[in-house]
Amino acid sequence: MLPKSISVGRIVALCALAGPALGYTNMQVGLLHAGSTDVDVRSVLGQPTLVTELSAPEDGHVALLYAAGPVRTHVVLQGGKVTGIELDVVSIDPELLPERARVIKATMMRDGVTILLGVPVEEHQWTEEGHDIDQITYSRAGEPEFTAFLVDNLVVDVRLGHDKPAGLLSMMLPEPITNASVGSQLTIGMSPAQASPLLGPVESTISFALKGQPVEYAHYRERDGNGLVTATFIGGVLTAFRTWPANVEGDQP
Repeated sequence: MLPKSISVGRIVALCALAGPALGYTNMQVGLLHAGSTDVDVRSVLGQPTLVTELSAPEDGHVALLYAAGPVRTHVVLQGGKVTGIELDVVSIDPELLPERARVIKATMMRDGVTILLGVPVEEHQWTEEGHDIDQITYSRAGEPEFTAFLVDNLVVDVRLGHDKPAGLLSMMLPEPITNASVGSQLTIGMSPAQASPLLGPVESTISFALKGQPVEYAHYRERDGNGLVTATFIGGVLTAFRTWPANVEGDQP
């Protein structure tokens, strides 16, 4: 059972589930929901680190990146209303990496990395707290050395050099929402049971484990039958959602 919500700013739990340290903490983004306005977003999260216009400025279609805080956060607005929020629970900052390294994405499998980049110049493997760790390093003339770290065959970090980062097996998740706090719109921190009444029939589901925690990535048909909703639950809480109107379904990932 997930821990109950407690006071603002306090970490709810740090525990070992299948090895890695798991933390739940209050995040301001939990005050937002699908349909929140641009004003709401900036009032809650402040000024974004980066703003990307997705169409003409007057359309209100933008992607906002918030790099500060416990977890990097992406917010997408269409027509000035929130249609998606995503937490980088496993965060890789491409700006710090050479161009070639930026093709490596979080949760990519080892074979995917080697297909794109070839055989690493150096690799190490070991077991830590019951999990298989891979460290694969790439280097070539005129390019800084960089290393991808994988836990149980999934990329969890990419960085310059080859030193092992701290917290390789840890994860920070949003504090679970109490039943009394559940509203009528999707909100980060909801459990699958809390989100279910707000979602339509399941179209497809992909399930796997990330650092020992269950992950469910699912597509849902909206309740009115038009468009899709994608949702990601990690460790039993909603960490990302995106709504896709029927006329842009072909663009959804």
